[in-house]
Amino acid sequence: MTFVLVPIAYGVALAATLLLVRHLARRYHSIPARVPLNIRIDGRPSKRSGPKALLWLAPGVLLAVLIALGVMLAVEPPKNGQELPLALAFLVVAEVAWFVAWLLDRHIEIARKMTYRIAPARLLRASLVILVSVVAVIVVAARS
Repeated sequence: MTFVLVPIAYGVALAATLLLVRHLARRYHSIPARVPLNIRIDGRPSKRSGPKALLWLAPGVLLAVLIALGVMLAVEPPKNGQELPLALAFLVVAEVAWFVAWLLDRHIEIARKMTYRIAPARLLRASLVILVSVVAVIVVAARS
């Protein structure tokens, strides 16, 4: 049973990342030419803005990491006891893809002047799932 966990979790992470790319591609034509470079912890955008092409950076990095991990897994499959932590780590990557999609939408809202800031509580709620999952992966990996 554990030998199918990693390929399934990898597939979920890859599907989530490809859906992120698709989401951005579908919205890209309607995004303003300039978007904020980052959103600070207090929910306000930075004063600097950049071209909308920078929105492709996070999905591109996620996709590159997944491709590299897929190649590494094909070259050397995980050993016994490594499957569960690795599968959970891929699920965290899928959660990160969801968070990046959520954050991209917030960047677009700010660029369109639909809002001037994101409530810090919303940022915390959106990122809390990832933080809890990372802790769970660490606990499971430490016990393996």
